Amino acid sequence: MKDKVLKLAKRLDKFTIEDIEPIMNCEGINEVLQELVTEGRLDFDGNIYSYREPVKHSPLPFCFKFHSQEKIEMITKCFCAGVKSKQASFLLDIADATVQNFYKHFRQMIFERQLNTLKTHFEQKPKFAKMRRFYDIPVYFYLYDNELFVVDMPLKTKRKKLPHTKEESLRIKVLYSRLRRSINHSQMKQNLAQHVAEHIWKYGKDYNESICDFSAISCNILS
Repeated sequence: MKDKVLKLAKRLDKFTIEDIEPIMNCEGINEVLQELVTEGRLDFDGNIYSYREPVKHSPLPFCFKFHSQEKIEMITKCFCAGVKSKQASFLLDIADATVQNFYKHFRQMIFERQLNTLKTHFEQKPKFAKMRRFYDIPVYFYLYDNELFVVDMPLKTKRKKLPHTKEESLRIKVLYSRLRRSINHSQMKQNLAQHVAEHIWKYGKDYNESICDFSAISCNILS
């Protein structure tokens, strides 16, 4: 029944449970809708459901087509180990610009995953964003379940937003202070939110944890 509900949702785009109950004419519609919201396949705002298009990952840059899987895995390991692009370029005998392209795409993948997780939390419990600046450029933070998320523009909803609690605000302040010490190169101004997302992702992880988690992020994308 879930697939039928999803097909109907895609056709209607926006709807209430009252709109589809007569069409489906079966029990358990509410439970199915809640399941689809939890899975991130539907959005829910007030009493309105809307179809969410499947996540489309950023297309792989051309550099992926001209390097072996083994070489890409070595670049990935350098990225997870925090090796600068120039150092990785020297170690792997690849142009620095090429390594930078790989790193840029890796950051985008990390950013997209945390953004999708953030949207799920936000739909269930909307909050006001906390704006902070790096190099006088604003980014916006949210904290859910003690996990920090970053976006370049605040998320929108018609539902009432809640402020972060005092404890959450303090946690954001502490993490922002740590991030300011690591976001310390003017080149990070470009794609700033992606750089911040990378540093949030790496914080507290050792090399093995980073490799393991990045493998989950890149599953079916880099293979």
